[in-house]
Amino acid sequence: MGRVVVLAAGFALVAGGCSSGAAGGGGSARATPGTSTSAAPKPAVPRQASVKWADRMCQVTKLLATMKKNSAHEVADIADPPEDALIGPDFTAMGYLSEMSSSLDEVAKKVGEVRPLGIAPADRLHDDLAKEIERVHLGVTGLNDPGELADPMDGSADRAERVGRLIASLETPRPGLAAVTAAEPELSAAYRLAPGCAPPKPLPRAADGTNVGACKDGTCEILVKKQTRLVVRGWTLRVSLTEDKATVRNHDADGAVGEISMAAGGRGTFADGNGAEVTIRAVAVNKDGAVLKIRAK
Repeated sequence: MGRVVVLAAGFALVAGGCSSGAAGGGGSARATPGTSTSAAPKPAVPRQASVKWADRMCQVTKLLATMKKNSAHEVADIADPPEDALIGPDFTAMGYLSEMSSSLDEVAKKVGEVRPLGIAPADRLHDDLAKEIERVHLGVTGLNDPGELADPMDGSADRAERVGRLIASLETPRPGLAAVTAAEPELSAAYRLAPGCAPPKPLPRAADGTNVGACKDGTCEILVKKQTRLVVRGWTLRVSLTEDKATVRNHDADGAVGEISMAAGGRGTFADGNGAEVTIRAVAVNKDGAVLKIRAK
């Protein structure tokens, strides 16, 4: 039998079918599939103070990592100088001692600029890190205090080795910055916004890749990832790297020797008595290597 609809006294009765809903006392509303019945949590909006805290703590952490790696590299060169070293180990050690003192001064200044947040794990991390930096800073200052030395050159290589051990002993507290920020929603959001916490930009593409042979004709742009020897026309260059510098040593045909150290964006030129020149520009330098642009004339 087909559907029969009877209208009477203001209500409708539908035969042959059924309906559900809230009109009757026994009906109940159902959520349709895929529909959430609760609002999604709003992301944390960090205070400006939290972003500043994360930014400065990231800067300090990166400076410490760079300083430790550079220190290890330079102490190794003092203990076992390369064959083409321009100066003796005592002179190299003096430069190293000065560099490490300046680096620690900078790190101590930056960690001192970090203000308490009122978030216990964050403030504890900062305080523990500040104490560790102070421990090493005081030790290095004591080994490099001119007022305590009759001759600053005397024993400089030995003092450099001791400073190297002190810097190598510097440890960041645990839990570290990544763990502390991940555990606190506000700090996690601040970490993502802080410029100093952004990952380093990758090195740009070098026109000649890692092909050192491209430099023989006097013009090249190459990626250097480790100590490398280059022949650029009549010039023989050796490139060595730290976390933030590329150092190029030159041995020209007349036996002259020179050295240039460059951070990203730096440049330098070697020249001989005949008017020949070779210019090196550090397009980019980071922990992964350096992109160098070289031109001889």
